Amino acid sequence: MSLQVKLNQVLRSFELLLKHTLYMRLIILLFCSILSVVLMQASSLFLLDYSPLSQKAVQKIYQTKLFWESYQISIHKNPVPHETTLQLIKKEEIDPESPEFLWLKNHKNSEIFTAFNKLEDAKLALSQPNSYSQKENAISVEVMVSAYDALANALQRDLEIKQSVAALLQLICLFLIFSCLGAIAVGAKRLLVNRVDALMLFVPNEFVGRRDGEGLDEFVEIEQLVYTITARLKGYKSESHWFSETSSERLRRMVRAQEFLYTFLQSVNNAALTEVALRRDLYQLEKALNVQNVVLIFSENIGGVPVEHTLYSDHKPNKLESSLYDELATANFVKYISQNADGSSMQCLAAGFTCPTGALGILRIEADKDRLFEETEVQLIEVTAELLSMIMGFQEREQEGRRVALLEERAAIGRELHDSLAQSLAYMKIQISRLQTTTSGKRSTASLEEIVSELRAGLDGAYRELRELLATFRVHIDVRGLGFAIQAAIEEFTQRSNISISLDNRLINCRLTVNEEFHILHVVREALSNIVRHSGATSVNVSIVFQPSGHVMVAIDDDGIGYVSKDAETGHYGQSIMMERAHSLGGDLTVLRRRKGGTRVRLVFTPKLTQ
Repeated sequence: MSLQVKLNQVLRSFELLLKHTLYMRLIILLFCSILSVVLMQASSLFLLDYSPLSQKAVQKIYQTKLFWESYQISIHKNPVPHETTLQLIKKEEIDPESPEFLWLKNHKNSEIFTAFNKLEDAKLALSQPNSYSQKENAISVEVMVSAYDALANALQRDLEIKQSVAALLQLICLFLIFSCLGAIAVGAKRLLVNRVDALMLFVPNEFVGRRDGEGLDEFVEIEQLVYTITARLKGYKSESHWFSETSSERLRRMVRAQEFLYTFLQSVNNAALTEVALRRDLYQLEKALNVQNVVLIFSENIGGVPVEHTLYSDHKPNKLESSLYDELATANFVKYISQNADGSSMQCLAAGFTCPTGALGILRIEADKDRLFEETEVQLIEVTAELLSMIMGFQEREQEGRRVALLEERAAIGRELHDSLAQSLAYMKIQISRLQTTTSGKRSTASLEEIVSELRAGLDGAYRELRELLATFRVHIDVRGLGFAIQAAIEEFTQRSNISISLDNRLINCRLTVNEEFHILHVVREALSNIVRHSGATSVNVSIVFQPSGHVMVAIDDDGIGYVSKDAETGHYGQSIMMERAHSLGGDLTVLRRRKGGTRVRLVFTPKLTQ
């Protein structure tokens, strides 16, 4: 197990080395250089060991060769006995076990091996006693001399070959060493000169030339630059991280602000701005800004005494200083430090706005003392204050319009009572006077019955007019708008008759005042009332259209008997009342006979909000 662990460690170390290409190249070049030096030294040592042995062997062979050459000369002069030759052979024979010739036994040089065997054969032939003669003895000695000469030459050539091979090997190793050193020099130039200079070109000018000491090499300078740039990058990274978090928080605040504005506008658009709705909106603003408390202050002057009405989202605030009112009267936004109920400091932002009564309203934000408000949050506070002022002013004007419409309607009711019910009662008063005169003059029964009949008809007309006026008084328009009110009137008249009544409401992108909606509703009701009583129609179509010219047209069409003017008849005042309503709208009302039968009541006017 330990061997496996060590093997894994070695493999990991080798993998780490493989990742450093330049270092591996340098190691390979150094290894080749060292290997070349080792080979040179090995060849030198081999020659130091091989040459002396070879020289000694050659010297020994030449000495023996000289002896046998002299022996050969002496044989020609004087015959030598065979015993003497054997003694000389034993005396001058080369010892194979000697250090000089021991290596010859296992020598792989074929020439030396052949020469050595030839020498042994010559010795063997010279030592044979058969057919021994002086001539044969001389020939054997000559063969012995030539064998020694061949062995010496073989050894000499082998030594020369070994020296040549060693010299060639040393030359190759020397070339390899110079090649490795040249490769190291070229690689060092590419790395330390070319690439370092190329890298320095990418270094910003603010870092170039900044050295902490003299005599720095390239890597020390690069290290200093890397440390400096790394420190700067860490600063940039921290700054970007802070900016990212700040931007994210700022974006979340903007989203909360947009959600608040959308919810606030939606709430005031669907319902009146009551105290309960204001408290809910203040709580939503507190959540959007993530503050302690949001306060809405309405200041009024009642009988010369300033009175404050306060709404808040979390807790009741302290009373405002009088100097703050003066400051907000000139500047719409004030930032100041105040005290909580427990005496701790808090940061307050106050935005002023104008109430519908003309008094000063204040939207106050209470937050921690160290809270930093973004510009978008300050804008949200200012926009909310302005929206409050606009919405309250709009609702106040709408209520005022409704009051004006109510007063106008009361005036119209007074005129209708005067024109309808008052005249009917006056007529009955005249008839009563006639009845009294007839009774006192003892007229005929027929005259009395005629007067009573006319009086009864007058009372019926007055009663009918009174019912219509009461029905008119009960009609109103709620928050659901004009379309709902007209649809309710259509359902009412449909239940009172067998007439089919349809509505085509195309009031798109058209804003009407309360007074205009009220008059349109009563014109439609009056026209439907006349159709139910007099037209004999089976179907009615009510259409309300906002024309491209900017006019509003209200048309009531029926398929009855058609329009017949009854201006001269007594007790019919509906058309005149509709005319007065059209006149109050600044428009025209016409009652026409349709070509295909029936009647059309048409009202055309221009809304005030589009003028």
